[in-house]
Amino acid sequence: MKITTIGYHLGGRLDLKLIKNSLTFHCVYADPTELIYETSQYSWFQVFDYGSVVFFGIEKTLQTDIITSIRRILNLAVNELESEEIDIEMVPDSPTKAFFDKIIVNHINVDVAKIVMLNIAQSVALDYYIDQTNMLLEQTTYLSNELEEKGKFSIKGKALLKYIGKVLNLKNRIARNLYIFDSPDITWEDQYLNELHAKLNVELDIRIRHRSLQESLSIIQENLEIYKDINQHSHSSTLEWIIIILIAVEILNIFFDKLF
Repeated sequence: MKITTIGYHLGGRLDLKLIKNSLTFHCVYADPTELIYETSQYSWFQVFDYGSVVFFGIEKTLQTDIITSIRRILNLAVNELESEEIDIEMVPDSPTKAFFDKIIVNHINVDVAKIVMLNIAQSVALDYYIDQTNMLLEQTTYLSNELEEKGKFSIKGKALLKYIGKVLNLKNRIARNLYIFDSPDITWEDQYLNELHAKLNVELDIRIRHRSLQESLSIIQENLEIYKDINQHSHSSTLEWIIIILIAVEILNIFFDKLF
C-alpha cells in the first residue's frame, strides 16, 4: 500500500476554534495548536495553528475543497501555496526506512499519520519562512549596496525602525511556531514512533534548514543594527551642526548689537 502525504502553508496563523466549529468532517483529535480530521480509512488531514495544512491519503479534489473551505471560513486571500510531498509505503514486518521522497513503515494508524503530518507541516512552514527571510535578505543586500556605492542608504528614521521590527517579528514567529527540537508527546513512550519521527526529521533536513534560517536572520539583524547606528550618528551630527549654527548666530547678534 502506498499513500501520498502533502502539506501546504496558508501564509499565516489559523483560528482553529473557528475552523473546528465550521468544518463538518469527523475530528479525531483537537488541542489549541492542532486539529486532526478523519475522512475515511487511512485518510486524515491535520490543521496547525501556525498555518500548515497536511493531507494524508486524501485525493486532490478533496484537498482543494478543504483548503477552499478553510480560506472561506477565515477570509484568507487566494494565493500560491508552499507545498511539501512524501510517499508513505506500508510493508508489513519491515523496519522503518526513509528516502528522499518516500518512507517505509510496517503499519499505518492515526499515530503514524500524525508523526508524518507533523514533520511535513514543519517542513512546509520552514519553506514559507525561508522565502520570507530571503526577501528580507534581498532588501538588506540592496541597502548595503547603496551604502557601498553612495555612502548612504535610502531607508531612515521611522521606516528603518519598522523594518527592524519586521525582522524581529519574523524571528519571534519562527521561535513560537517551529518546535524543531521538541519531540511530540506520543513519541516519548513509543520507540517505533520515536524512530519514525527521527528519520523523517533527518530526511527532510529540518534541523539543518532551521539552523540556516536562523543564521540568515541573524545576518539581517546585524546589518540593520549597523544601519540604525549609522542613522543615529547622522541624526546626532545634524543636531550638532544645528546647535553650532544657532550659537554662531547668537554670537553674531551680540557682536552687531555692540558694534551698532
